[in-house]
Amino acid sequence: MNFKATDDFVNAYQFIDCRITAAASASTSGSSTVSSTLISTGSQCLPPIITQLVKCLSTHKTLPGTLLPEYRSLPNVLLYDNAGLEYFDRITYQPEYYLTSCELEILSAHTQSIIDNIPNNSDIIELGCGSLRKTEIILNAINKHCKGVSYYAIDVMPKPLHSSMSMLASKFINITFTALCGTYDEVMPHLRKSIRPKTILWLGSSIGNYHSSEAIGFLAGLVRDFLAIDDAIIIGMDMKKDSNVIWDAYNDAKGVTAAFELNILSHINHIIAEHVALLDPNASSDPVFDQDKFIYYGEYDKAIGRFDSFLEARQDTVISWPPAIAAYIGKLYKCKNDMVIKRGERIHIESSYKYSSSAPEVLAQFTGLTFSAIWTDRRGYYTLNLFRKPYAMMLHSLRMTPPASLDKWSTQAAVPKIAEWKALWETWDMLMLQVIGHDKLLVRPIDLRHPFIFYLGHIPAFADIQMTAADSAPLSEPLIFAQWFERGIDPKMDDPTSCHSHSEVPSEWPPVEKIIAYRDRVRVRITKWLECYLQSGCKSSYDAARHVWMAFEHEALHVETLLYMVLQMNPEDICAPATCTISPMVLAWPDEAWLSFAGGNDIVLGNTCDNELQLHSKLLPPGHIFGWDNECPSTNVTIKPFRIRTQPITNIEYFDFLREFSTNDDCVTKSSGGSIAIVLQDLVPKSWIVLTNNTAHASSVSDTGEHVSLAADYGVRTVVGTPSIKSTEASLWPVAVSEIQAEAYAKWHGNRLPTEAEWTHAARTYHLARAMDAILSLTTNFSITAVDTHLDRLLASQGTVAKSYTDCPFDMFVPSDANIGFAHLHPVAVSSTLSSNADADKVGDATFVGNTWEWTATPFYPFNGFIASPMYPGYSADFFDPPEAYDHDSTHYVIKGGSYATHPRIAKRQTFRNWYQRGYPYVLASFRLCEDAS
Repeated sequence: MNFKATDDFVNAYQFIDCRITAAASASTSGSSTVSSTLISTGSQCLPPIITQLVKCLSTHKTLPGTLLPEYRSLPNVLLYDNAGLEYFDRITYQPEYYLTSCELEILSAHTQSIIDNIPNNSDIIELGCGSLRKTEIILNAINKHCKGVSYYAIDVMPKPLHSSMSMLASKFINITFTALCGTYDEVMPHLRKSIRPKTILWLGSSIGNYHSSEAIGFLAGLVRDFLAIDDAIIIGMDMKKDSNVIWDAYNDAKGVTAAFELNILSHINHIIAEHVALLDPNASSDPVFDQDKFIYYGEYDKAIGRFDSFLEARQDTVISWPPAIAAYIGKLYKCKNDMVIKRGERIHIESSYKYSSSAPEVLAQFTGLTFSAIWTDRRGYYTLNLFRKPYAMMLHSLRMTPPASLDKWSTQAAVPKIAEWKALWETWDMLMLQVIGHDKLLVRPIDLRHPFIFYLGHIPAFADIQMTAADSAPLSEPLIFAQWFERGIDPKMDDPTSCHSHSEVPSEWPPVEKIIAYRDRVRVRITKWLECYLQSGCKSSYDAARHVWMAFEHEALHVETLLYMVLQMNPEDICAPATCTISPMVLAWPDEAWLSFAGGNDIVLGNTCDNELQLHSKLLPPGHIFGWDNECPSTNVTIKPFRIRTQPITNIEYFDFLREFSTNDDCVTKSSGGSIAIVLQDLVPKSWIVLTNNTAHASSVSDTGEHVSLAADYGVRTVVGTPSIKSTEASLWPVAVSEIQAEAYAKWHGNRLPTEAEWTHAARTYHLARAMDAILSLTTNFSITAVDTHLDRLLASQGTVAKSYTDCPFDMFVPSDANIGFAHLHPVAVSSTLSSNADADKVGDATFVGNTWEWTATPFYPFNGFIASPMYPGYSADFFDPPEAYDHDSTHYVIKGGSYATHPRIAKRQTFRNWYQRGYPYVLASFRLCEDAS
C-alpha cells in the first residue's frame, strides 16, 4: 500500500511519512537518520541503518555499570519490522509478560483520573504506539468526554501503523487522527508546528530501553525544544520486583520472545539484500546471518535492575558482507570483510531497566520536569507517571553528586554560575508576577510583613547594595530605592511595636513598572560581573565574591518568604503557575520507623571554612565555602544516646492528635517556664488549613475561637489548590506547624523534639549510610540498630574514608529525589504508597531534607566565639535573645533541613541554620519525634 506524504494538518485521518522529508533533508545537509535514507561517498552509498549496523558489529563495548565483558551489539530499532511488530504483539498476550497486563489494569482503573489531565483543544502525541491496544482505552474516554483533541501516533513501520490508526479513526469520530511514520528524530520537526497544549504518551516501559543518561538526555531535549509550560508527559516505568517474575517475563514458555529477538537477523538480511538489489538488480547476495547458528539468551542484573537480551553464537560463524558493499565497508570502517563470531560469543540486542520508587523524582529533577502524579497496578509491579514542564526550576542538574570515592569531596563553585542566577530569577518572577499578579502586589496577607510590592523592590535593592561593594561602582538609579527597600520588618509576635531597625516606608510605593525596570538594571549588573569573573578569568577578592554570593542566597531565602505570604492570600486570588495532580488518598500510613544513635562528644556543628575578618580582601581561595555568620565557628557538641523517627509527623497524624485533644479538657503541655494550659485553637495549624467547602479565606477555627469542626473537610494551602486532608495524598504530607504546636504534639505523644545537634547528626549519618548502601542492612530491624555504630564498621572497611564527612559543610548525600528547589509546587507524601516487592528499594524515600523545614528544641543562640558579619552585622545578631533570657523560653528556635521551596545550595549545606519565632505559624516547618535512648 502506498501512502501519500503531506504536511497539511486537517480534521481527518491522515498518514504522514516523515522519512521522506528526512531523506530530502539528509540529501541536502549531509545529516543521517536511522531510516532508509541513503548517504554517499564517491560512487558508493549506504543507508544509515547499514552504517550503524556495521559500526555496532565492529565495536566492542561494555554495558553501562559494568567493567567486563565487552560485547558487539545490533541496533535495537531493527527489531521492529512488520514481522517483529507481530511477534511483539504476541508477546504482550503471554501470561508471563506482566508489563502489558499491568498497564492495561492501570489504564482501565484510572481512566478518568488520567484524562482529567488532558485538556480540551489539545494534542496527544504517542511515542512508539505499537498496536494501540492500550491507548484505545484512553482514546475511548477522550472521545466521550473531551473536545477538540488531536491524536498523533508515531511508529517506524507504515503498514501496521496505518492499519491501527484507520480503524481507530473510524471508531472515535470526535478525535482527529494523524499517523507519523519515522523515528523520533524524523517526526519531531513536524510536531514542532503545533502550538496547542501537548500531552506526550511514552507507554510500554519504552524508557527502560534507555540507560539513565540516555533517557535523561532524550527527555531533557524534549523539554528544552518541544514542550511549552504546563505540557505533560506520561511515562510507563517497570518497577523492581522479584527476580523470577522478571526472568519469566522475558523467557515465556512458548518461546515468542526468543523468536522476536532472533527475527532481527532476518530483518538485517532483508535490508542488505534489498540495498544490494538496488545497487545491482542482477547481483546475488547470500544472507549475512545464518539465524540457525544463534540462540536467544537473557540475563538479569539484580544489582543494577536491568534485563539484557543477547544473541549467542551456537557455533563459530562468519559474517560476510556482499561484494557490492564489502570494499566500501572495509575502507570506511577499517574492518575486514569477514567478521568471525566465536562459539559462545554474545551480541547485545537491548536492555530493559527496572526502577525503584525514587526513579520518577530523579528523572524529573534532572530533565527540568516536575513529577506530578503516579498510577500503579494492585501489585505495584508497574507505574504510569505524569510529569509536567514547570514555569521555573532551581536547576537541579547543577546539584552536587556523590564523588566517585568517598575520600574526595566534590563541591559547587563558591559563586553561583549565570545559569543558576537565571533559574533563580525565573522562580522569583513566577511567584511575584504570575502567581500573585500586578493587581495584588499591594496586598498584605500577613500583618507582620510588608505588602508584596516591598519584596519586589527589596531583592534588587539588597543585591545592588552588595554589587556596589563588589565592583566599587555607584548604586543604580533611582538611589532612593536603596533606602526604601534595604531591609524589611520582622516584629515580635507578642509585641509588634518591638522590631529591629529597618527601612523607612515611603508614603506611597513606586509604580510597579518602575520597580521592575530597576530590577532589570540590577540583574544586568550582576550578569556583567559574573561574565567577567566566570568567563574571562578575572580574579576576585574574597570580599567581592562574598557580596555576590550573599546577594544570591538572600534572594533564594526570600523566595520562601514570598511563598508563605502567597499561601495566606485568598485561594481564589492565587493564579496557579501549573496544573498539578494530587493523587487520591490511599490506604497507606507512614512507617513509624526509628533510628538509634549512640551519641558521643565529637558531634561537629558549624562551618570551619568561613572567616570574613581573616580573609577580607585576599583573592578568593580555591574551593572556598561561604556561610552566614551564625554558622561560625565550628564547635564540638556532646550528645547522649537518642532515638529519632525517620519520618516527620503528617497531616493525618496531627489531626488524630486534634481529635484526641478535643475530647480531653485536661490536656496540658509544658514549656521551660512551667506548665501551661493549651486550648484547642492554639494547636490547629490554621495558617495552612482551609475549609474545602468554603471558597473564602477560611480558618479552621471558628470566629469565636472556641472550637474546631473536626468533622469538616480541610484542605492544605498550595499555589496549585487546596487538596483535601481526608481524601487526597495531602493526608501524608508533613504537617506545617509552629514550634509551640510541634512541642505540644511531642509531649502528648510522650516524646520530645530533637536538638539541633541530634537532628544534624542523624541527618548526615543517615544520608551517608544510605548512599553507601548501609541502610539496606537496617531494613530487618530498624528500631534497635545503631546507624552510627554500623557506619563505624563500614567506614573501617573503607580504609581512608574517615569521619571527616562530619566536618564537611555540604550534605552531598541528600537523596537526588529530595523535594527541594521546587521539584514540586507542594509537599509530597513522606513515604511511598507503592507495594514493597522483594527487590524493591523499601526505605529509599526516607530523608531528612525536603518537603518542609523541621523544628528543633534548640533556641537560636550563637555558637561560642560568634562574630557578627562585618558585611551584614544584623543578619543574625538582631534575633538573638539577650543572655539573661537564656534560662527562659527563647523567642526564636532553630529549624533545619529545607522545604520544597529551598534552593539546593542552602538545603544541602548542612551547616546552614534557619530560625523563626516559636509561635510563628506561617513558616513551612514540620517536626519529627525524638527520645532518649539507653
